[in-house]
Amino acid sequence: MLIPRYWSRAESQAVTPAGKPVRFHVWRGSRSSPAEAQSLAQEAVGRVAARIQAGEGFPQRYTYGDRPLREEVVREFPAASSADAPDAAITRNSYGALVLNTARAFFIDVDVPAADAQPASRPATPPATSHPLWGLVDALPVPPGLKSIAETFLGPRTPAPAAPPPAATPAGWTPGDPPTAPLARLRNWIASHPDWRVRVYRTHSGMRYLVTHAPFSPTDAQVQATMTALGADPQYIRLCQVQKSFRARLTPKPWRVDVENPPVTFPYETGADEQSMREWERRYDAASGGRATCLFVEELGSGVEHPDIAPFRALHDEQTRATSGLPLA
Repeated sequence: MLIPRYWSRAESQAVTPAGKPVRFHVWRGSRSSPAEAQSLAQEAVGRVAARIQAGEGFPQRYTYGDRPLREEVVREFPAASSADAPDAAITRNSYGALVLNTARAFFIDVDVPAADAQPASRPATPPATSHPLWGLVDALPVPPGLKSIAETFLGPRTPAPAAPPPAATPAGWTPGDPPTAPLARLRNWIASHPDWRVRVYRTHSGMRYLVTHAPFSPTDAQVQATMTALGADPQYIRLCQVQKSFRARLTPKPWRVDVENPPVTFPYETGADEQSMREWERRYDAASGGRATCLFVEELGSGVEHPDIAPFRALHDEQTRATSGLPLA
């Protein structure tokens, strides 16, 4: 996994061919030491300065998935086969949520487009064919006997047809949950890969899958093909390749629990910044206590859970409150 432990910022200034001074900074990360991170940042500053001086401008802005994310490492899980690269790490992302990064536990998040997020509406109930004056007659304070006489002139009431039964929903889901299209893709995949085993989770805006029958590498061509076939976000697929890890958010997005975004960004440049962040974390943790990040639905496939994946499945389910039945956030 390429999850930097240390980050360093370097600043510089360069002059364009037109004589305009430009100030800029860059961040670079390292797993080895702050000194290496600083050295990498200085090298990057030099490259950017050369581009500006040559009139080439800044490189196109890096976006999500183009390089390792600048996130605080909260906890690492050492790998038996490597003293440096961990088997997993929990990081805090740019908006303060905790994220599980895994080298071999294959997570796939699938967002559902808004148009596909609700079940189809039921057909409107056909209107009754009774005479329109029946409504007026029924509203009048007259004895029932007189109302029966009205049938001579208005004809009998036609009862409204019974409402159609609710549409069937997949086992484990409730009306309004992400619907059939992503599940159909997954079931088709499992039908052609029966030896796989996949845990299915419901998320706030879609679904999450955890492949449990075997470890996988994020850079493997089969993994990339699987994620594409199952509808994973292309940016997520690219980030998995860059960081050499899979990702699964463990805690709610703050705006879904009525908490503002963090007041500072990582790395914290002063002690006051870090203290401000820790105070924010306490508010966020308190607000998140009654919400789940995903809910377990079912397991598909005939494969058996691999012992190397089991600890991370257990950690994920505990941290996300996947079996709690709490509201999603």
